[in-house]
Amino acid sequence: MEIFLTILIILIFYLILITVLALVRALFSIRKGKARAKEKFRDTFWDLFLNFFFELINPINWF
Repeated sequence: MEIFLTILIILIFYLILITVLALVRALFSIRKGKARAKEKFRDTFWDLFLNFFFELINPINWF
């Protein structure tokens, strides 16, 4: 159970971290328009999230 909780805490921390990073990037691009900021947020969030996901399921990283 400890391992499950540790993994869950790490996942939650990572989701918060990538959300904050994407939000900061969107705030820097808000001068160019609201639609541009939303696009930057979405692009940054999914790039970081999918990068983490594919690193997690890569079996070479397990050893």
